[in-house]
Amino acid sequence: MKKLFFIYLLGMGCALSQNIFDPVPQASELLNSFYTDQKDQATFSFDAPAKIRWHYLPHSSFKREGLPLSQMTPDQIEKTYALLDAFLSDSGYDQMEQIIELENYLAAVENNPEKRDPTKYYLAFYGTPKQDATWAWSFEGHHLSLNFTVSPDEIAFAPAFWGSNPGVIPIGPDKGKVVLKSDHDRGLKLINALSEKQFKKTLISAKTYGEILTENHVSASFIKKNGINYSELNHSQQKLLKKIVYHHLERMEKLVAKRAEALLAAEDWNAITFSWAGATKKLKAHYYRIQGANFLIEYDNSQNNGNHIHAVWREFKGDFGKDLIRDHYGKEH
Repeated sequence: MKKLFFIYLLGMGCALSQNIFDPVPQASELLNSFYTDQKDQATFSFDAPAKIRWHYLPHSSFKREGLPLSQMTPDQIEKTYALLDAFLSDSGYDQMEQIIELENYLAAVENNPEKRDPTKYYLAFYGTPKQDATWAWSFEGHHLSLNFTVSPDEIAFAPAFWGSNPGVIPIGPDKGKVVLKSDHDRGLKLINALSEKQFKKTLISAKTYGEILTENHVSASFIKKNGINYSELNHSQQKLLKKIVYHHLERMEKLVAKRAEALLAAEDWNAITFSWAGATKKLKAHYYRIQGANFLIEYDNSQNNGNHIHAVWREFKGDFGKDLIRDHYGKEH
């Protein structure tokens, strides 16, 4: 069951059924709850440069536009998390919650509450939420960047960044907990399931790159093809790889992920590659990526001796809904 950080939510939700996902009423209710100065801070034109200016650094290292939780009333915070609750699956919502809660952990461990602040997550709307219009919204802060583009027909959610520091909590009541467990465990399970011959082809570097290669680039470019092809894996290995890929979609509500599912269905899976760099053990620096013709998944666990996770879903033609916007306007003209 999904939880809200501040107030337990009853009786709210998007119009969500087997074939209908309409977040407009909920988004409009949130926007209408803002005072004038708050709305000025939270709203932008659809094509504003701020929409594609994103990052996963702490608020002290990257100045964000939008309205932070720290400047919202409890009711507005409730409505913000209700909107997130509508777009994310149970597992995605729980991971989002845990990522933000790690700011409290880091504030205590580092004794730096100004740098590590769970209220410095920013909400922004681009365009006006309407059933017959294309609009977008984002929720972003340290180790979390969620970017949704909503058209009358489809929803895009790339780029979607999820991070965790620490990757494995070393001390305290949650010792041993892994917030991004599926990203972490399944990658290690797959690399260690390979034969020696397969491993040699998959390994692209004995050391990691220290970060995801696409970083916070506006567009993700196809990375030189290397690693092992899906077609070169056995059936059980292929199942593991698919679990890693679909995990990124499973963070979203099913109808939010529908467009990305179609994207994966159109892929030539035999040509999808799995690449690895670094160690193959827990708490040792390692990196992997899975790349198709249309999408890229990067996972880096280099910092803090392999205990600081960055994971991202990118689409070569669909980051920030580029292809969705093009298709929508193409139908109108």
